[in-house]
Amino acid sequence: MKFVKILFVVICVGLATAGTASAENSLKSGAKGLSFGIKDNNGIEISGRLFVNNDVAVLAGVGLDHKTNDETTTDYSLSGGVRKYLGKADLAPFFGVNASFSRREVIVAAFPAGTDVESERTFGLDGVFGLEYFFARQVSAEAQVGVELSSIHNVNGSGADVTEFGTFSSGVTVNFYFP
Repeated sequence: MKFVKILFVVICVGLATAGTASAENSLKSGAKGLSFGIKDNNGIEISGRLFVNNDVAVLAGVGLDHKTNDETTTDYSLSGGVRKYLGKADLAPFFGVNASFSRREVIVAAFPAGTDVESERTFGLDGVFGLEYFFARQVSAEAQVGVELSSIHNVNGSGADVTEFGTFSSGVTVNFYFP
């Protein structure tokens, strides 16, 4: 629900200021971008993108998330994808396909002493739709939502392998472009 609120704010700000920003942005063939964001409310993701056409970009990224409560959870991820922009205005809608591989390790305190390590590997394929708003020629913010097909393999037998469809994915990023 928190993401929906963030997406709503980004869309409202984008629509409210769409007429005041310059009409020139970095959606051009050969442009490169570096992005910092949060995906699925888990940790950070750093990614890069290269425009192979004026409205098509390829993306690649790495992610890391580390949490400590009663258990310690660490997630690592690699992702890649293709994105098609539906417009070149400063508020640019897009859709795309992303593939990701992630590994999660959970360290749980075991009774009476010691620890148990649970590990899983996930391969995911998701279709996304989003909006990217350019605050300046080379700086933008974006929000995206999507539906994911994922296959989860429990490495050490801590649970059954699972295939899920319809898993909701989301993300918010800040992008910096270089000509």
